[in-house]
Amino acid sequence: MTDPRIEAAARAICSEIFCMDWNNADVSRKDECIAASRVALAAADAAAWRSIESAPRDTNILTHYEDGRVMADRFPYRGMLEWQEQFDKPPTHWQPFPSPPNTEASPAPETITIPEVRNDRPIPVKGGVDG
Repeated sequence: MTDPRIEAAARAICSEIFCMDWNNADVSRKDECIAASRVALAAADAAAWRSIESAPRDTNILTHYEDGRVMADRFPYRGMLEWQEQFDKPPTHWQPFPSPPNTEASPAPETITIPEVRNDRPIPVKGGVDG
């Protein structure tokens, strides 16, 4: 496998769906997991592109143009008139930036520590009813 997303998805499918370690799976099971991963990721990639009309304002996003270009932009792209100067047409679709590398969702801790609040120092008052 060359696409790390497909490999990661195939390993997850093997573990979560078939309840087996990737290293213990036979070749046909691995091929099945790889095929399922390719289909699922292709569908997810296609669904990720949204109509440009729904793009958030003043946010960094990926934009897709009719000619196949994909660019990292801040939408709206430096003003609508500048689109016409730089490109024939504005983007047609957008999607959010992907997560940064090596970030994983981590569960919230079961307990949290709240720092001690000290109330032994007077609070200065600038006039008013009390003062």
